[in-house]
Amino acid sequence: MTGAMLAMVGAALCAVVVLLLVLGERRPDGGWYAWLRDSVQAWRSDELAAAKLQPQGSAVRDTPLEDLFSLGAAGDQPAYARPEELRDRLDQARQQARSLARR
Repeated sequence: MTGAMLAMVGAALCAVVVLLLVLGERRPDGGWYAWLRDSVQAWRSDELAAAKLQPQGSAVRDTPLEDLFSLGAAGDQPAYARPEELRDRLDQARQQARSLARR
């Protein structure tokens, strides 16, 4: 029981050390405090207002569900793969891997 607790504390300390190393490498020019201060100011201001994030008129259109599944002309293949197709491709890849391993 004690060993498991020590292992957990050790793993947590290792994770904190790795996180600190990553944060040290990616430190902003003005420092973390300036970055956080600017981020909070932008968050509280109108800079990030939800109304400005809404898409503009012609950029958005309603699309029928059939178009989402086909993603192309009526003669094109569907954009999704059926489970049978995935299984066949996986079997083919396994056979190729086996033939390469035998060489």
